[in-house]
Amino acid sequence: MYCMQTVMINKNILTILFTFITLTLTGCCFHRTCPMLPKTWNANKCNTKSLEDNNKQAKLHVMVMYNEGPCSHVALRLYSQEKGPIFWDPAGGFANEQGNFGNDQGNENDEDYELSINNPSNLNSIRLNDIITKKAPSINEYLEWRRIIHTHAAEIFEFNISETEAVNLWDILRNGTTRSHPKGKFHTNAMGGTCGLSIAKFLHRFAEYIIKVNSAFYPHNLARQLYKQNPDRVIIYRDGQLDYYIPLENVNLAYQKMK
Repeated sequence: MYCMQTVMINKNILTILFTFITLTLTGCCFHRTCPMLPKTWNANKCNTKSLEDNNKQAKLHVMVMYNEGPCSHVALRLYSQEKGPIFWDPAGGFANEQGNFGNDQGNENDEDYELSINNPSNLNSIRLNDIITKKAPSINEYLEWRRIIHTHAAEIFEFNISETEAVNLWDILRNGTTRSHPKGKFHTNAMGGTCGLSIAKFLHRFAEYIIKVNSAFYPHNLARQLYKQNPDRVIIYRDGQLDYYIPLENVNLAYQKMK
């Protein structure tokens, strides 16, 4: 009897450990979508045209995706007036010819699920080291692709940056860095389940003059930090609806300028 109880306890411990390790490696967590959105921020209808590139303003977008609650993926898009757009999809599935990169099951609810490599959104895109090097998707194209693979919601943190900052980050993303770089060696290849960690570490190391974030494994924990970095706006896609939110302090500042 004692032996059977010991065996059962050991099985329960192994089950708990297995579950914990699985959740950690896959980056899964359980909460409502966009859980970090401040309740004091008001929603405004977002025009899709406002998401297109503006050749007069360089921008950095950090995107956090959710699947019916759990945060599932993080991607980054950078636009330079000189160099154009570049898209980093660490361990993701956009324009990934392997179909279910990083996931042996290819489940449509997983971050790496690729519905079809012939999807019009990514037909001519070329992926190299998790970077989309040709025909980087626009925000609208990427959201359409996320809709097709049943992404429930997405938070897009938008930061207006200088062209000098954009060119510097663009070159780092495209070419990586060597050990001789002041910040050390860097490359954009990422293991499955480490999308949030990869982008958080990149921002911490190379974009600290724009965004100050610490390492974060789960995507929603990165979102928590980004909300505190005074983004110019946060675009939220949820069940086909598109809204944008502006930090309350920016709204108050604009109001004061109008007085």
